[in-house]
Amino acid sequence: MTRKIKAFFRAISLSVKLKSPISFIVSILGFAAAFLPMLMSLRLADFTDKASALFGNPDILKTVMLSFAFLALLYIVQLLFGFVQNCCANEDSARINRYLKESMMRLLTEIPLEYIENHGDFREKMDFVRGHAAPKAAGSISIIFGWIYNIISFISVTFIISVVNPWITVLLIVTCIPAVILSMIQKDETYRSRTKWMKEGRLTLHYSDKCRTNDSMKEIRYFGLYPYLKAKWRSLIGNYVKKKNKVTRKHVIYNGIADLLRNGVYLAVVLLTALEIYNNPEKGLGTFMLVVSAAGQLQGITTTLLVNAVSIFSDLRYIEDFFDLMGTQKEIINDSSEFYTRAEIEFKDVDFVYPGSEYKALDKLNVSIKQGEKIAIVGANGSGKSTFVNLLCGLYKPQSGNATINGNEITQDLAKARRSLSVIFQNFCTYQDTLRNNIALSDPDRAMEDDELLKIARQTGADEVISEQDEGLDEMIGLFSEEGKNLSGGQWQKIAVTRALFRKNACVYILDEPTAALDPVAEANIYRNFKNLTGNKTTILISHRLGVTSIVDRILVFDNGRIAEDGNHSDLMGQNGIYARMYQAQAKWYI
Repeated sequence: MTRKIKAFFRAISLSVKLKSPISFIVSILGFAAAFLPMLMSLRLADFTDKASALFGNPDILKTVMLSFAFLALLYIVQLLFGFVQNCCANEDSARINRYLKESMMRLLTEIPLEYIENHGDFREKMDFVRGHAAPKAAGSISIIFGWIYNIISFISVTFIISVVNPWITVLLIVTCIPAVILSMIQKDETYRSRTKWMKEGRLTLHYSDKCRTNDSMKEIRYFGLYPYLKAKWRSLIGNYVKKKNKVTRKHVIYNGIADLLRNGVYLAVVLLTALEIYNNPEKGLGTFMLVVSAAGQLQGITTTLLVNAVSIFSDLRYIEDFFDLMGTQKEIINDSSEFYTRAEIEFKDVDFVYPGSEYKALDKLNVSIKQGEKIAIVGANGSGKSTFVNLLCGLYKPQSGNATINGNEITQDLAKARRSLSVIFQNFCTYQDTLRNNIALSDPDRAMEDDELLKIARQTGADEVISEQDEGLDEMIGLFSEEGKNLSGGQWQKIAVTRALFRKNACVYILDEPTAALDPVAEANIYRNFKNLTGNKTTILISHRLGVTSIVDRILVFDNGRIAEDGNHSDLMGQNGIYARMYQAQAKWYI
């Protein structure tokens, strides 16, 4: 309960924080507008009494018309204010939704990478919050102020009905309770079913989304896999729909009974009011109109008030889920702009196991790399090459051992380490943007001169890509460009390599499979310009193609999370070990 109360007040604080100035003013005025239902019922009673008296006293026509005008004015004010409130509520809801989405986007860039790998079921939690919790949280936060207004309206309308007959008030409120209880039960069942079927939902989306991506569609069409995917999807979705329909049928029946009870109470209200006027004739027809109009308002306000209270209380679980997700451990990155001018890299007895795995990706890894060395890292899939890069970039933290740059733990000052390294990952990003920005994103603060940028592009072969575009560096590229100027895999890779080398203050280049998508000619061009491209920077090349080993000073052969062999090409060929067997196997490809 304490967590729910904290979540409630955090939601109120967030709602106030995100309101626009106009919305905030409207919210304050809303406290006064909450008395409008009571005032309208009182003015209707006054108008009815005066209109009744008009038949015996025509001289009061002006007074009757003034009473009517005042009643109409209140009605118009209520309509206009309701319209303004709805506009502000929609704006607030959009603002809150935007804030929640931005918060989740920011979270994904701040948490340790192990959570992206689904540590602690993070992916399921993120999907649940994105699909259910965030919209629910936004809705609950938006209705909190409305709930407070309804409390004021409820108290004022209850008062004027209770003056006539308190039992009418009791009847109206009591007959609203079943609908509220049902609403609470339904929301509880919905939350439990959504959390229970979280993995099922992700699996259903997995099969439906297979038909949405270009890469998947090639294989699906070629092998004729649509019937298989359809059968898997229909089996999953059919099971879900069957469960949901069973719950829905039950809710429809119960809601119908609750609505019948709530609407039938008007007969009792009319009877009690008629008896009250019969026993006290001086109360007149105005009292009847007051009770009938106020009864409708009270029932609507009570239902809304209680249902919203239930909604807020029930949806606090979703709000808690959102705030809990936002409380996920973050990487500690300071605001310093420092960077290393040289980097002595050392891994000492480093162990690392991926979340959910028992296999050691790195096992007592020991390696030292001096500033300016040109290193090639080779080995079979799963030997630890990419894991080594991930730890060097501070994307993961060793379970044991030390990973340092110049004696400083990499994860102790992530900002400094990352400013000092420039990386092209095996699965690099493609940005739907201009060619210029695709390259310059690695160093956005660097003053950009076209000549300097094109000089790097000529050495990576990216100048050919640039020269083919009508707008050169300013050409919009990607799937969403208006003229469909998307690039091939090899062209994107040239741009990605250029992006990594554009980072000015980096003293270490890490290139993970930088030529995997390139043709042999483009790959040879990269190797030919290797010295000019990397200069005196430390350079670490990860590759399955052993042609890269001819341009480096040193080769590290990874095997089962350790460095099995370390030396230059001649030394390792002489050892006739793992490297020699790999090299000889690849040499056969070119005979």
